[in-house]
Amino acid sequence: MDLLSSFPEHLQDEILTRLDLRDTVRTSALSRAWRRRWETLPGLAVSFPDGTPPSVVDRVLLRYAGPSVSRFKTHVDDDDDDAAYASHVDEWLIALSRRSVESITIYNDYGRNFTVHSSIFSCDRLLSGCPSACSGAAFHRSLSLELSLTDVKFADNGESQFEAMIRASPMLGVLVLEEIYTNDMDRVIEALNLHTLRHTFTPKILEAPNLQYAYQLHGAPAGFVEFLAGVFQVRELIFYVKPCDLKVDAIPFTFSNLKSMELFTDFAEMNNILLMFSLLRTSPNLEKLKIELQRPKMVDNRKFLNAQWTNGMCANLQLVEIISYNGWLPLYFIELILSKASFLRTLSVDMDACPVSQDNQLNELL
Repeated sequence: MDLLSSFPEHLQDEILTRLDLRDTVRTSALSRAWRRRWETLPGLAVSFPDGTPPSVVDRVLLRYAGPSVSRFKTHVDDDDDDAAYASHVDEWLIALSRRSVESITIYNDYGRNFTVHSSIFSCDRLLSGCPSACSGAAFHRSLSLELSLTDVKFADNGESQFEAMIRASPMLGVLVLEEIYTNDMDRVIEALNLHTLRHTFTPKILEAPNLQYAYQLHGAPAGFVEFLAGVFQVRELIFYVKPCDLKVDAIPFTFSNLKSMELFTDFAEMNNILLMFSLLRTSPNLEKLKIELQRPKMVDNRKFLNAQWTNGMCANLQLVEIISYNGWLPLYFIELILSKASFLRTLSVDMDACPVSQDNQLNELL
């Protein structure tokens, strides 16, 4: 006897929200009428914890007949069969694309290879992705979208499709590209409303006139100056500089808007020091400088460092932060900053260990 259907609808809804999803889809747990009511709810936000079998997700997602699934989140468990789970994920994405999904999160912490079905780019309400370029549908929403790609290998011609997808996404505001594997680095990224770029995969040409924050990780590419030309308007710039990767004597443009710069660099390499001074010379409005040292030594030439300084350099610099993980400080550089940056307010030094054999460094700094 179906007693649940005799309750008022608002009480049925209250009961439903308190039931575990595994119970709601179990045939013996609820009557057919109750199951039909659950399957036709106007919207569904569902989260599956680590270890949920794919069959349970199927019974919830594929059975649900409502008009929308607002949020979908699941965690792939380490004990599940790779091939079986991959096929389920493909089916879930197709089902979600038909239900006006707004947010999809699939955690995959164990290096499984999933192919993202093209239907994902047909989700016209998706807040964390972009429409497919081949769909031709404009993405008109007053939102700043975020697209994050991590540990991705492009299929054949995938780079060109990726370019087209970005170009066809006028509301894309944040683009994160980490551990992107490609054999074709001569890419052109066009994103008119992009304001934040965080990447290890660096395009050859970047056309993003509204870019404000650029974070480049794990080294500088060939054609680094060309890349800098695409981000010259940013307010904040963060990047790693590998030893001997670059030889930049001068940068032929000015970072007029740059207020904050963070470098992960090697003071033992002449090329890195030249690049750092080139950046400082072309950033007249820089207010905050943070440097994380990679190796505990420095080119020991005070005359050389003084020769790199020009009039107006660091004229607006107010905060300098030096981080050393080896108990060593670039005293010549710090002395230069202290003597030249007339508006400096704060000098912050962070060391993981006090130097034992060079404890006079701390005394000299004080």
